[in-house]
Amino acid sequence: MTIQMLNRLVGSQGAPRPLAISQTIAIFALAIIATGMPVLGHFADPLIGMAICLALGVAIAAFAAPILPIVLIFSYLFQNLFVSLASPGIVDLTEFKTIRGYNFVLTAAAWMILIGQYWVDRSSFDRRFRSVMNAVFASLVLIGCYFFIGALDKPLNAAIYLRNVVTPFMLFQICALVAARFQLTIASAFMIIAYAIMTYGYAELFFHRPLLDLLNGDAYLQLLNRDAHDSGVWVRAMQETGWVVRSDLDTLEVDFLNTSLFGNFDIRITRLLGPNFHPISYAYALAILNLVAVTTGNRIYCVFSLPLLMVIGSKGALAVLILSMIGLVGSKLLGRWLLCSFIAVLAAYAVTGIVIGIEAADYHVIGFMGSVRGFIENPVGHGLGSGGNFDSVQLDWQRSQHLGYTEIAVESAIGVLLFQMGIAAFVLLAAVAGIACRAWKLYLQSNNPLVGILALGALVVLVNGIFQEEALFSPLALGMVLSFLGLLMGRRREQRFSGTKTTL
Repeated sequence: MTIQMLNRLVGSQGAPRPLAISQTIAIFALAIIATGMPVLGHFADPLIGMAICLALGVAIAAFAAPILPIVLIFSYLFQNLFVSLASPGIVDLTEFKTIRGYNFVLTAAAWMILIGQYWVDRSSFDRRFRSVMNAVFASLVLIGCYFFIGALDKPLNAAIYLRNVVTPFMLFQICALVAARFQLTIASAFMIIAYAIMTYGYAELFFHRPLLDLLNGDAYLQLLNRDAHDSGVWVRAMQETGWVVRSDLDTLEVDFLNTSLFGNFDIRITRLLGPNFHPISYAYALAILNLVAVTTGNRIYCVFSLPLLMVIGSKGALAVLILSMIGLVGSKLLGRWLLCSFIAVLAAYAVTGIVIGIEAADYHVIGFMGSVRGFIENPVGHGLGSGGNFDSVQLDWQRSQHLGYTEIAVESAIGVLLFQMGIAAFVLLAAVAGIACRAWKLYLQSNNPLVGILALGALVVLVNGIFQEEALFSPLALGMVLSFLGLLMGRRREQRFSGTKTTL
């Protein structure tokens, strides 16, 4: 990409300009290269794959920073598609986990370049912007401390949870810094991504088996489920419930909305994996992009993404979409009092979910209760990598359901954070809540519905962390909503005196 094209894209002089077709093609070509080349290089040698990923992350951050948010979101959505195509050549689980971590390496490399530039020129940013960045830095420092504690016992698990916990904060800082330095008009590029993943969803819905065959999806699912298979989880499930797993595709079949509340109707669905090959993360991506679409006039996406969300059946993703939209509409009536009312509604939502979950012996809720017990026993924390879903295969779920809690922290992002980081977890949660509240103030000042609905969406995602690990640990859930808020809040730095609306 030439400097002239970047200058046209950035629009640093005067108002931002819409992307031309040639610019859009160039951006997505670079996104495909940044996502796919490390995976291809890995099969020549893992060190080559890592070197390519690091080099691309550094180069894009240094020379093409304005398109970095698009490249990173694209990578988190589509990297596993490349991994699936290459999965027959993956020999073991260690290689499988490594090759799926390249998008984090890309993110970390770009983050280091941008953060280095920020500290060199920190005085040029206003006090409010620096205060938000400082809150995120404090969170990252604490995460690093608990990583070293956890790595002494379980280095691999600690490394995986380090990636899970820091990625949303890194994405926020990257997007905020990019938006603060450049005038961006990239909403159209994000909507291209939105329509792409929606189209993929319908292809999977109507041509599920042929699409998986084309993408080597069976090999990918075998690798993904190998821990559960080898540890005897499916055998225990068969003995306890009579549920027999005949193939990896059977693991995608769940009750409607993944709940037994509709048991009398016996509605079973096959969840969609999406291009990222994870149903819950895919649902969050669809829902959060729907928030962008509903406030930018993309009604076609809003209408046609809803059936996909229903088929996937992620209650958390649906809650983000429904509650955020209701909250935005309510803000027209309640004004600045809406946020207090919305937080009260979220508190009721959390308490209701916990009470119903305890009565139904829902494994998400009993995992959260076990996490709280572990936090009370050790408020300092056990270190990153302790407990979590990687240890859930060892649990006796029937016993845990009888007790009403698990012996380790599982299935709840907030619970796992409390178990692993103790009281320090509240700093992370407060940082996310603070970003959302700061964005809500920006909405009240600018009256831009996109800022308002994403601020509310971030709060819903935060509460969903009680019931799901994916809510806070998936880059396509908390990571995506913080990315968009970073873009909007960073743009506000340049527009705070202009009176114009903050946009993507």
